[in-house]
Amino acid sequence: MKTIGVKWIYETKLKENREIDKFKARLVAKGYTQQYEVDYTKVFEPVAKMDTIRILLSLSAQHGWSIYQLDVKSAFLHGELKEEVYVQQPIGFGKLGEEEKVYRLKKALYRLKQEPRAWYNKIETYFLCNDFERCFCEHTLFTKSKGGKILIVSLHVDDLIYTRNDENMCNVFRSSMMLGFDMPDLGRMRYFLGIKILQNNHGVFMYQRKYAKDILTRFGT
Repeated sequence: MKTIGVKWIYETKLKENREIDKFKARLVAKGYTQQYEVDYTKVFEPVAKMDTIRILLSLSAQHGWSIYQLDVKSAFLHGELKEEVYVQQPIGFGKLGEEEKVYRLKKALYRLKQEPRAWYNKIETYFLCNDFERCFCEHTLFTKSKGGKILIVSLHVDDLIYTRNDENMCNVFRSSMMLGFDMPDLGRMRYFLGIKILQNNHGVFMYQRKYAKDILTRFGT
């Protein structure tokens, strides 16, 4: 079996005001060495369309619903691998006297070609087992309805945004997700894909920078 190398990546995570939030160290696989139809077959990354995000913002503004956000910690590490994948021992964590040995991955590692699809399969299975329906034309959009109550969830890689017309349904979903996955509750959606979101009694406002110009989009009345 082919062995895939690994390396450490060091990142600085910033807050919304561009101040330093924390420093991160992440072990990633050298996925660029994998070959199509040799080491992997299908790839897929769960990315929500911007039109879908705008529709959710517009819908929440028109009905007076709040739109919330959850962030999945180490999302891609939740994905379970179907293929046999072996990686080298990480630098600085090699086992003395057994340097020639390698690890077999049971779950995905960042930058593997299989990681986005493995994560999507994991979260999709979770939604479908909890009575959600997947949109046939937008695979990152899931809805759950019961007795006139509705919950709408959109997935963008490792971020979840959701809105509803029933607060109890929203609370149950939030608790279930936080129990099933390691994720902090970010409360009302305020910052998403580099876009600032403001929700108040006058509607929902989206603020973004584009071509050195500030653009403010208003949803609702």
